Amino acid sequence: MRVLLVAINAKYVHTNLALRYLRGEINAIYPDVLLREFSINDRLDRIAGEIYEAKADVIGFSCYIWNVKEIRALIRQLHPVCPNVKFVIGGPEVSFESEEFLLEHPEVDVLVIGEGEKTFLELLNTWEGGEDLSQVSGIAWNKNGKIIMNSPRLESSDLNDLPDPYTEDEDFTGRLVYFETTRGCPYNCQYCLSSTFKGVRFLEPERFRLMFRQILKKGATTIKFVDRTFNANKAHALKILDIVREESKLFPDVQSIRVHCEMAGDLFDEEWMDYFRAYPRGLIQLEIGVQSTHKPTLRIVARPQNFEEWKKYVPVMKALEIPLHLDLIVGLPEENWTTFRTSFNDVYRVKPDMLQLGFLKVLKGSGLRLQSNRYGLVYAPDPPYTILETPVLSHGEILQLLRMEDLLDKYYNSGKFSHALAEVLKLFPTPFDFYHGFAALWNTNGWFQRQWQGKALFDKLWGFIEGVQEVSIREKICDALRFDYYLWERPNTIPDYLRLADSLETASKTTEDEIRRDGYWETLIPEIKKMDRRQWNRNTAVAYFTSDVLQVEGLPVPCWYLFHYQQGKVKAYRYEDTSQKV
Repeated sequence: MRVLLVAINAKYVHTNLALRYLRGEINAIYPDVLLREFSINDRLDRIAGEIYEAKADVIGFSCYIWNVKEIRALIRQLHPVCPNVKFVIGGPEVSFESEEFLLEHPEVDVLVIGEGEKTFLELLNTWEGGEDLSQVSGIAWNKNGKIIMNSPRLESSDLNDLPDPYTEDEDFTGRLVYFETTRGCPYNCQYCLSSTFKGVRFLEPERFRLMFRQILKKGATTIKFVDRTFNANKAHALKILDIVREESKLFPDVQSIRVHCEMAGDLFDEEWMDYFRAYPRGLIQLEIGVQSTHKPTLRIVARPQNFEEWKKYVPVMKALEIPLHLDLIVGLPEENWTTFRTSFNDVYRVKPDMLQLGFLKVLKGSGLRLQSNRYGLVYAPDPPYTILETPVLSHGEILQLLRMEDLLDKYYNSGKFSHALAEVLKLFPTPFDFYHGFAALWNTNGWFQRQWQGKALFDKLWGFIEGVQEVSIREKICDALRFDYYLWERPNTIPDYLRLADSLETASKTTEDEIRRDGYWETLIPEIKKMDRRQWNRNTAVAYFTSDVLQVEGLPVPCWYLFHYQQGKVKAYRYEDTSQKV
């Protein structure tokens, strides 16, 4: 029996962990198993062609909110030309309301409900033996147009019963590789499907070590743990991170390895901070779901936390150069425009590396889906079931927040405008007010209707604040924006609005080359000794600023900066005029 497992990932770089578990579970008995990964950006006819030419007897699909539409279309397209193929689907998107799904899609033979490793193997054995499917627990199936719901499968209490998903010969260079050291979650968040499962199961750390070592040998450098709350058990989490550190340092390219963990902020303590202080820089990044700081909302969704208490750890982690992503959710019950504004400002002001603005997905099987009428949640009827409005947050307000989220990604999360934003935000009561006003300008001018290249984003930001009347404030914003412009890339020219006054412009042209040639740089940038003059000029830029952008306090001090561009990275160095040449 030839088995084909198909993943349609959200992006090309992603990998599908679930299907690798299935492959590991069945390949001892069914060695003729293939795994094919595509992305939702691939043409469906090309995907269908590759699936058809695989000539499989059983085709299994892993379904999520981002790919179920494409999978349904593929199965409908393949079914007429593959009349003898068994089509099997599974995954979180189809594990709820399964009977309705099969009634709407008679082309699907079997739907696997919940965890599928043991179920899928039993299903294949049953087909291979020519037996009736009624004894296979954990499935729903189509029997001559009638949908049969079999008894649910009892989950294994031991995560170590599962196979190693990464035994096959694969090249993970440039891919995002997913790992699982726990299943389940200690929380009961009503917007999340993890709330439908009780308890947390743990993978043996030493078993993880062997798996982690394998994927590093296969070129993996970016690893994301799918554990819903990685620090649910401190002892387990610390042991896993110990192994990450120990195994990573055995590889010559250790600097390129990074693991991404989703943690709960309210489980942090001083022991965690001490641990991070001793951890290698750049090896870990964290994602923390704040979701809201509005306490009535947090009570409704069963996710109580004290952001005011645990946010004190954010500066510590930032000082340790741990990339920190904080998440908010728009559209939760009882969160109106005013309280969401507060949540946004609360999180923005702790200055995470990324502030991810998500919009509530009213998922099948989730507590909020089951209570959607009670809370008046209006959501899209098709995947991904995005919130449209609530009794306290209108559809129009959600559209405004969607536009703000777009600009938040372009300007804040890109990290390309950090100095300019710091100055611009001083003109507004709160960060939320700036993004709201900026998004309104974009909408009025129709700018959201086009894709803008990076430099055009500078034009838009200047257009928003060019009316500032106070000269000193205007100059400081201009300096900060020009500083970011040089950090973006080495400019051949700069826009007129970022140019200095004529007198300063003339002065800069007469001294720029002299500053670039100063031997002062050899002490700061050792690479200069390996460059000839042409290479040095091509990889540097010099700019004059009326105030020191990096100066936190004090009066504005005019200064020069040299920007060094190398291998896609740029560093800025303040010129210290020890000879009084400038």
